[in-house]
Amino acid sequence: MNLSPANAFAIAAVTALVLVTLYLVVSAVIAHIMTRARRKSPHDDPIWDAHKLDRVNFNTRGGDLALAGWYVRAARAERAVVLVHGKDCCRGDELKTSSYELVQSLIERGLSVFMLDLRGHGESASARMTYGLRERFDVLGAVDWLIERGYKPGAIGLLGASMGGACAIAATKLEPAIGALITDSAYADFGDMMKRRFRRLSGMPNAFLPGALFMSRLLTGVRFEKNRPAEDANGFADLPMLVIHSDRDPFVPLDHAEQIAKAANAGLWVTSGEHHIASYRRFPEEYKDRVGRFFQTHLNSARFAVQTSAQSTVLPMSQIETTAASTDREKIAA
Repeated sequence: MNLSPANAFAIAAVTALVLVTLYLVVSAVIAHIMTRARRKSPHDDPIWDAHKLDRVNFNTRGGDLALAGWYVRAARAERAVVLVHGKDCCRGDELKTSSYELVQSLIERGLSVFMLDLRGHGESASARMTYGLRERFDVLGAVDWLIERGYKPGAIGLLGASMGGACAIAATKLEPAIGALITDSAYADFGDMMKRRFRRLSGMPNAFLPGALFMSRLLTGVRFEKNRPAEDANGFADLPMLVIHSDRDPFVPLDHAEQIAKAANAGLWVTSGEHHIASYRRFPEEYKDRVGRFFQTHLNSARFAVQTSAQSTVLPMSQIETTAASTDREKIAA
């Protein structure tokens, strides 16, 4: 049967409309999944329920979104570290495993610890994920809570893992009271990471990425492709900062850690591992020692007041040396 030009055009138009609709529907489903966390209860690990913790309720900075946290006070309570988890995690599970022993080691060094559930996670109020673009204000809410209880500028540090690392960088850009920063497995550029890992994360071809980002913007009101922690870290030259990453991280490529470290003139510790956020699980004792010593050295309100970069012992990228200690490959800076 020969179709008239008008009928052929109508069929082509309907086919195109169906394909566009299907594309948008699939993109919307991907965006919904991307922006919704799988909640995990901080009470899944019974070790925390048996420990003496102050259960804290507070709000995100500049808003009324209700957040939940734990606070463990050190003996002198002059310095504190905020632990920031990543996607689908919660307080006490910041490093894809229980952070109990890490918290205990920080307390023994005289560092109080604040753990929070980011929005949409744990026991905090529901909200869509923006991968640090809005979660930064959750971290700043925790910083505000500590400042209200007497912690001075320069005496508060952040340790953020994966998305939590991006949150920590973004929060530090806005809050000069933060005295030291550690990121673990953080991404330097969300858009670049998604381009490289979209098929693996979503199971769909990269052709759906623009649609998923567009639909994510409609759902959240923010543009995910503008989420560039490495750019946020550009002004951190005088801030003590340590970047931790596994060399074979399957989700966030190692060069993202290198970009962040270079932008911030930060130290970089690369460990041998083939999983995301793997350094603490593979090298727990060394991790506790490095992180504890780093915060002990750099969280100092007196140093903060003086603002002298000469007192920082974090090596710039140009001075990073490579060593071979035990089974990990290192670029040491703390």
